[in-house]
Amino acid sequence: MSLIKVNHVEFSYPHTNRKILDGIDFEINVGEYVALVGFNGSGKSTFLRVISGFLEPTGGTVEFADNLRPGIVFQQPKEQIVAGVVERDTSFGPDNLRCGKHEKELRTIESLSVVSILDKAFNRTFELSLGQTQRLAFSGILALFPHILILDEVTSMIDSDARMQLMEFISNWHSKGHTILHVTHDLDEALRADRVIVLEEGKITGDMSKSEFEKNTQLLERLFGKEYEYGEKSAGKKVVLKVENAGFEYDGFKVFSNVSFELKKGTLVSITGPSGCGKSTLFECLAGLKSLTSGKILASSRPVLSLQESEAALFEPFAADDVAFGPSNKGMKGRELYSTVKKSMDMVGLDYKKFGNCSTFNLSGGEKRKLSIAGIIAMNEDIMIFDEPTAGADSISRKNILLMLKNLARSGKTVLYSTHRNEEADVADVSLKWNDLFAETEKSEFENLPEVKLLSNASLLDKISGISRAFISPPKIEPSPVSRLNAGVKTLLFSVLFIVSLIEFNPWLSFAMVGVNFLYALLARFPLKKFFIAFSRLLPWVLIFVILEMVFVRSYEGDIIYMTWNSFVITDRKINFIYKTVARAASMILIVSTYIYSTNEQQVMNGVSAMLKPLALLKVPVRYAVIIIGIFLRFVPLLLDELSGIIKTQLIRGALSSAKGLKKIKLLIPVFVPLVLQTFRKAQYLADALTARYF
Repeated sequence: MSLIKVNHVEFSYPHTNRKILDGIDFEINVGEYVALVGFNGSGKSTFLRVISGFLEPTGGTVEFADNLRPGIVFQQPKEQIVAGVVERDTSFGPDNLRCGKHEKELRTIESLSVVSILDKAFNRTFELSLGQTQRLAFSGILALFPHILILDEVTSMIDSDARMQLMEFISNWHSKGHTILHVTHDLDEALRADRVIVLEEGKITGDMSKSEFEKNTQLLERLFGKEYEYGEKSAGKKVVLKVENAGFEYDGFKVFSNVSFELKKGTLVSITGPSGCGKSTLFECLAGLKSLTSGKILASSRPVLSLQESEAALFEPFAADDVAFGPSNKGMKGRELYSTVKKSMDMVGLDYKKFGNCSTFNLSGGEKRKLSIAGIIAMNEDIMIFDEPTAGADSISRKNILLMLKNLARSGKTVLYSTHRNEEADVADVSLKWNDLFAETEKSEFENLPEVKLLSNASLLDKISGISRAFISPPKIEPSPVSRLNAGVKTLLFSVLFIVSLIEFNPWLSFAMVGVNFLYALLARFPLKKFFIAFSRLLPWVLIFVILEMVFVRSYEGDIIYMTWNSFVITDRKINFIYKTVARAASMILIVSTYIYSTNEQQVMNGVSAMLKPLALLKVPVRYAVIIIGIFLRFVPLLLDELSGIIKTQLIRGALSSAKGLKKIKLLIPVFVPLVLQTFRKAQYLADALTARYF
């Protein structure tokens, strides 16, 4: 029985002439396990979106079996998370399928166990590493019990043990009669399937059984390449970076402690370890983006870092401009800049003539990874760090990237990289295992190496993180008279208080509403200390507003004037307005904070649905209003995370680091251009994520 039938499908993105898919004919039947392989940029992810119903083909048709429930795990894990807490994210789909309470709990526990993050059930989703986030995205789809499981490189960000567990689960899932379509760049994963489809430049060039695929040595060599000879290992002599008993923690949570190792000039060093162990955090400390809570980092020069999440590391609209950003900040111009950009792009396998003028955001996942690496190579610093540089790349690209890292080391650079693949770690001159780094060492000096200090303006990252947390409900909603209300009543109460607090009252009634909202907060057991902290941070802005009010708002006939000094006039009307403004600000902080504190994301959307039910009975499409609320709740923290990634990259590449006052504001303005571009992309992906969970 056919589940999905694709008939001569074509697809092109708007305003482009290039066919991403070109004449695809494809059918998948019940119980099949199909692997889809091909190079980066061949159209695999687009193909999955089309057959999952997320993209309309520009030509041809896609036929689905009746009542088909596909479950798709996209390539970028952060774009699929719809809730602020791990267990709530996994239970979101079963909620939408109207599963009973016990059924929902069983599905959530089972799905989190399968991907080995049940111990993180009550963690906030933004606290997870990228590898753990990918497991969570997988868990959220598994909980749907889909008729066909569609997977887009789901193992690219997880460690080898978790990868094997996940692949075993996929094989067991298939053995029970379930249908699977799996995009992969790994030969061993492709050979677990019954059937292998080869996609190249938007066309299917091969459709064969596993045994036929395995015997086709010519095809295997073309897709996966030969074993590379990486040359002899180098020992290195001069120590250029020393980590002494390093520790890092936040909010009382210890990420790592007593980490010690050293790097020698001209060597290639790898670090392996389980997802979420702290490798990415350590790398950010090495680059000066985060400050250690204990220990020291000594280095001959500040290391530059290629971030793990390549999407966040790209912010210029065109590929060549993104690579040029770092060297431009160092004062490079003209032919020297052109030569550096071209050389860096060519080194990572992105031909300058073909990709230089390409839109950064239209590149494939693997191509974006290569471009983010090229931007760091162009900096030409002595110590370079690459966080998961091969993630999402096809097999040949992975080997080329490792060879490029080896050549950088041979040219005299000191190169450190992380990987989840043991065979990739073995390419390095020195292979470090995470668990072997925890040992107290005696403090020592290595040729008077200076200490790596926190980059100027890196504190911006902590401020963005703090704002993001304010939009996320706590991991566990504390029982209270407010939290026990059903979603509809809770949302109605919030809406009434919010609207009434905005009404134009006299100052006494405005402050009376503050008292009512204090009672609301007390009934929800909201910690009022948080309110006073938030309000104190708002006060400077209120004072600025007060001054503007006194200077620019004119006086009216009949006003009582208390003081006049040039343009600065104080009247009874202005004072009353300021009282009301302060009261409203206090009320808004109390209302919104209390609602978020006592209501999780699913309850918010259920509450809005309940309030709009009368309109739904009149056939008004209220679903879209509810989706917008859901997008907003997840989107604000997601966008702030995106902003954080852009600022990290700008700091690493030499922008913002020494700016102060108005100059800092001026330099931050260009950040919002790529942020706006990313806003539209993220909104679409988040809407897809909600739809994928059958909201």
